[in-house]
Amino acid sequence: MPAQRTYRSASAQDQSRNLGGRRLLSAIVLLILLVLWSGEAPVCAALPPAAPPFTPLPPDTITIPIDSLATVIRPKREKPRFLQGAAIGGDLLGLGLKVLGSDWRQLEAFFRLNLFDEYYPIFELGIGEADREGLEIENRFHIRAPYFRLGCDYNFANKKHSGNRVLGGIRYGFSSYNYDYSAPGLVTDPVWQTAQPCAEKDLSGHLHWIEFVVGVETKLWRFVRLGWDIRGKMRIQQKAPDEGEPWFFPGFGKNTEGLVWGGSFKLVFDI
Repeated sequence: MPAQRTYRSASAQDQSRNLGGRRLLSAIVLLILLVLWSGEAPVCAALPPAAPPFTPLPPDTITIPIDSLATVIRPKREKPRFLQGAAIGGDLLGLGLKVLGSDWRQLEAFFRLNLFDEYYPIFELGIGEADREGLEIENRFHIRAPYFRLGCDYNFANKKHSGNRVLGGIRYGFSSYNYDYSAPGLVTDPVWQTAQPCAEKDLSGHLHWIEFVVGVETKLWRFVRLGWDIRGKMRIQQKAPDEGEPWFFPGFGKNTEGLVWGGSFKLVFDI
């Protein structure tokens, strides 16, 4: 029996082709899934390097929020100049005692430097004089001699550049003097019981002393200042004539035992 041939219609052929295309597409998808499963990643653009791990700050480090920097950061202060200026002045207290006719008085002027508005090296120069007449025995004493002091003050005020100062310091003082002394009826003759006058002239000596000074000073107007201080004075070495010590030491004060107290009322001019 002769073989029979089977012929498909056109629609059957189209269906066969579509089935073949689907199989091809499924194979491609399966291949892509196998590639991805095997770890092969597609090529892509390079990523930026990862940020380094966080490093903790030392315990003594102070952190400041960025929004607070405007109030915390201030312009750096400039250091004050070494030499802020100088000043000259005088003691008004001694001038007042002279006008009032006191037994003793001192005319004094000084020159002072200003370092950093803190330290004030000072040189004081003056003339001390005294004229005294004792009412009991009519003895008379007269002295007139120069003296000087050298020292330094420190400004203890909190606001050192405000113009007002709280000063404390020390001075070394020296005076070399000659004085006259007379006593018309001081010595009595033991035999004749008559009074013998005593008169000595140009008796010489010198005195070294130190002073501890505490005072205040304020600015009156531009370069004019006014101040006062209290001083405790103590002798450190002296040479007196055999006839005796003077009643008054120029620059030091009256001849008394122990600590001698004094003071000054100063008018100061900045230069």
